Amino acid sequence: MHIKIIGEGRPIVLIHGWGVSGKIWEEFAKLIMSKYKLYIIDLPGMGKSEIINPYKIDNLINEIHGLIPERASIIGWSLGGLIAMKYCLKYTKNVNSLVCISATPCFIKKHGWEYGVNKNFFLKFKKDLLNNWEKTLKKFFLLQIQKEEEKEEILKKLESDSINERPSTKEGLEKSLEILEKVDIRENIKNINIPTLIISGKQDTISDYKASIWMQSQIKESEIFIFDSAGHLPFISHQRKCYQLVKEFIKGSITND
Repeated sequence: MHIKIIGEGRPIVLIHGWGVSGKIWEEFAKLIMSKYKLYIIDLPGMGKSEIINPYKIDNLINEIHGLIPERASIIGWSLGGLIAMKYCLKYTKNVNSLVCISATPCFIKKHGWEYGVNKNFFLKFKKDLLNNWEKTLKKFFLLQIQKEEEKEEILKKLESDSINERPSTKEGLEKSLEILEKVDIRENIKNINIPTLIISGKQDTISDYKASIWMQSQIKESEIFIFDSAGHLPFISHQRKCYQLVKEFIKGSITND
């Protein structure tokens, strides 16, 4: 698994979401790297990382565990937030603090869980991916930014980074979608017992901000910030404010360590 390491200081691990690579953090990382040592992960089959077998979340977090330092803070966005939470449940003592951005413990809507995406919509998306991954990926990017003010600029960057410069493999996209489809950590999330910051946007059409509110009610040492005007990418659309939130939170969690 490829990890880009930049900066100096206490370690922070950055885990991206579905369909992109660690390059999504590029601008955000520039703000943070002056004070911290960043470990920017490319998930398997995306960016510069080769596929892993089996492509299961437990195998994935074990791979990450072998590559990151002890007592790191972890920032996960979307799928990366789900992976980060799962990592914290298994390797609690290895994590100093957790930041979940636009994340959810269960991606699919189920009985008793109204904050996920419709299962039929998801299955159609998965089928479309197999038929035309590039067109489907572009459609996914549009879903993320459809209510953002600077959506054309953001879309251009997403397409440049993830389709033109570092295209994901079709297998990587498919296998990581299966993680989103199958993983449900709602019953275990209350066992996350480290300082946790939850960030979401009210305009998010992929991860319902109400899932973030539910997460905050379950994780004892958690705090939450919801952007009224942000969608699925608050660390891009509201970069400066998001950076300030993360900086103050991580600084406070280190002080209390």
